[in-house]
Amino acid sequence: MPRRSQDLAEVAKKAANASFGSALVQRVSLGDMEGSDGDDVRRVQLIVFDDAIDQLDGDKLLDAGLAIRKALQKAGETLRVVVEYAEQRELDELGAD
Repeated sequence: MPRRSQDLAEVAKKAANASFGSALVQRVSLGDMEGSDGDDVRRVQLIVFDDAIDQLDGDKLLDAGLAIRKALQKAGETLRVVVEYAEQRELDELGAD
């Protein structure tokens, strides 16, 4: 049986922070969206602490995305996973939560 979204968000957060080597992820938002091929996709948005993006390069982001996908799959996620990154201040500026 698949885990609840809250549990999957915690799995994603732990996988990302472990991959980054430090606790840069403040929280995780999960949602569903339609992929470019029309299939359902699990959207994982990592909200990192302000200025944490400056500490992350392309390799770290790619490694974290792969770690999250593997961890979620192991936890029972059956949908394809798309990972996005944002700083809380960016979301505040856009009026998002």
